[in-house]
Amino acid sequence: MTLSVQDIVVRLGGATVLNKVRLSIADGQMLAVIGPNGSGKSTLVRTLAGVLRPQEGAVSIDGRRLHALSGRARARTIGFLPQSADAPSLITVQEHVGLGRFARRSRFARWSADDAHVTQSSMATCEVEHLAHRRMESLSGGERQRVRLATLLAQNPKMLLLDEPLTGLDIEHQLGLLHLLRQLNRDGSHTVVCVLHDLDLTLRYFDRVVVVDRGTIAADGPPHDVLCPALFERVFGVDGRIGCESSGEPVVVCRRCVGEVARPVEIVVRPSIPLRTRSRVPASKEPSA
Repeated sequence: MTLSVQDIVVRLGGATVLNKVRLSIADGQMLAVIGPNGSGKSTLVRTLAGVLRPQEGAVSIDGRRLHALSGRARARTIGFLPQSADAPSLITVQEHVGLGRFARRSRFARWSADDAHVTQSSMATCEVEHLAHRRMESLSGGERQRVRLATLLAQNPKMLLLDEPLTGLDIEHQLGLLHLLRQLNRDGSHTVVCVLHDLDLTLRYFDRVVVVDRGTIAADGPPHDVLCPALFERVFGVDGRIGCESSGEPVVVCRRCVGEVARPVEIVVRPSIPLRTRSRVPASKEPSA
């Protein structure tokens, strides 16, 4: 399966958020979408999922227009995890994951043994089967995010689109979720497209990175090729480069913002006042002795 984007233009509230974007995503890729705040990352992923319809251009799956497919047909092909979603009240984890099966069942079909099996398997894959009878509102943020991913897997889509899935998670749950996504990509042949802000994690977990800047694709390719000093300066406005930890893991090192001027600092010593370091301020605003 290939998802193709042909010169799409997306306008929201009268503003052009995406402008003449071209992109092609093939089977089995592990792709990160990065860029500054407000650059159009979430809008791009929502358009790929069919949530938004472009005013110009088209999104196609194997040559077929995305919006020519029914909602159920799209859900069987593309699974979308938005930034946040309110869980239905008074619903258990097992019931929530089971909601993903509606994309695979006819409207009036009864719950089948296959539905039960896929639901259990999805919970096991995401390691939430021990939470099956817990209510969604009782879960932590990390637990809830894994349940949402299990619900997505119950759809059995070919492609997973995730919009900032690490937001609000501690580092343990961030790494756990990314490890699970990479496992799904390598073992289950799922195509994964993920909006991220953490460039270190992008380097470590993703094979391809698309950089969005002011509504256009600024760069596209392997992370170690794309994330170069020129791009850090041009897109993110920082003096940055890729470094290496003592463990051998790659890290992004940013020394300063481009054009930043160091503020003069002085040491002020006064009777009965502890030694302090502070930036210069107008004399009228200095504390009295």
